Amino acid sequence: MRRPLAAALALVALAATPALAQPPGVAAPGAEREQAYVEALRREDPAIADRYVALRDARNAAIADVERASTRYSAGGDALRPVTLPQLRQARRRYAETSLALLDFLDARDRGTLTRLQDDVARLTRALDERGRGRAELEQLRRDN
Repeated sequence: MRRPLAAALALVALAATPALAQPPGVAAPGAEREQAYVEALRREDPAIADRYVALRDARNAAIADVERASTRYSAGGDALRPVTLPQLRQARRRYAETSLALLDFLDARDRGTLTRLQDDVARLTRALDERGRGRAELEQLRRDN
């Protein structure tokens, strides 16, 4: 495995650890923002919200799997590393797959949002142009009278 990827996975695992290790009833950092995002998705379309939650939960489970596999790999010593390495590789592969699926979801959603916003901008620009032409006609009428 390349060092930058290993470092990135280690950072993800370390960043996820506090969130996963929260005592019951204690919200993880960013949990309120995450919940607000899910609620906004749910208002828009409950099926989209459910899809996002499923993808997010799968990625979080994959992060936990990478952490457990990394711990087993590190704790196993030289003798057990050949046994635990395939599990670690599988956990990393699953993490990459679930992360990519979540990114694909977010990219598709953001592209849709951009398209809607671009349509709204075009509509508003046309309305401004029409009002500008109407304003020019009214100002001309006012000057002529």
